[in-house]
Amino acid sequence: MRKIFTLCLLGLMLSLPLFAQNVFPGKEKINDKDYFGFNLNSNIPEKHLAGFWEDYLKTFGKTDSRRGVFTMDHADISAISSEPVEIVSQVSSARNLSHVFMAMKVGDRFVSNFTDSTYKATEAFLNDFVTYATARDEVRLAEGYYGEAEKNHKALERENEKITKEIERTQKKLSELMQDQETNKKDLAGSAIDLEAKQKDLEATKARVPKM
Repeated sequence: MRKIFTLCLLGLMLSLPLFAQNVFPGKEKINDKDYFGFNLNSNIPEKHLAGFWEDYLKTFGKTDSRRGVFTMDHADISAISSEPVEIVSQVSSARNLSHVFMAMKVGDRFVSNFTDSTYKATEAFLNDFVTYATARDEVRLAEGYYGEAEKNHKALERENEKITKEIERTQKKLSELMQDQETNKKDLAGSAIDLEAKQKDLEATKARVPKM
């Protein structure tokens, strides 16, 4: 049992999501239009990362999603702006690495470089997502390991029940054999008496044969 727990814990530690240097600026083409914004990379599978990203965005307003592209026309992110902001983002993957790109429009322009007054706040917004996604994926992995452990446990329970029933059948058969043995012992004792009597009859019969 301890060995199984250790293996599961080791697997969990090796599978924890890793984000590359948090957030960095970048450029992406989305729906045939170029955007300047922010990137982050992760080894969380794209399917799950996209789900985490959508859930995260939804906490700031109505989110539209289609084929890995997530948009928000009026995101309410007070830490970045007192006015609604626009978000265009995309989740993709390549070479076993998942990728989130986000372009954020504050006022009349997109935040894209260190000189923007909202750059640090936008960077913090994405770093908060890193923390959120990491925690969510740890839960996902832990649930997976728990499910596997539960499946193994149930398999062992079924095997134990099978062995218990086999023992019960064997004990029942053994009990029947012991009863048969006791009956056989009584029959054997009676047979020995009968055999001894028949032997005496045989000897007496032989004694009556005239000697030549």
